[in-house]
Amino acid sequence: MSENKKEAKIKKENEGINREKLDFESALEKLQKIVEDLEKGGLSLDETLAEFSQGMKLLKFCHQKLDKAEKKIELMLKDDGEFTEEIPFETEIEED
Repeated sequence: MSENKKEAKIKKENEGINREKLDFESALEKLQKIVEDLEKGGLSLDETLAEFSQGMKLLKFCHQKLDKAEKKIELMLKDDGEFTEEIPFETEIEED
């Protein structure tokens, strides 16, 4: 695939994140694929930046989904009457 076609494909995928009805698992799978592609190398600078941008959007989407799930769990516990104290929902995020 030529570089222009690759760049166009990546740009289209980036734009599609907001329009797609992604679930958490699909977004995480796409994010893992991007990480693999970036780790392999071999992409042009523009392709790398586009992949990185898409990855960051997917990461944000996944964090939002996890935050919503956390809030739903907290509400379910409160409504059930078994909730006695707030249980923090922690996610480990690796930082370089």
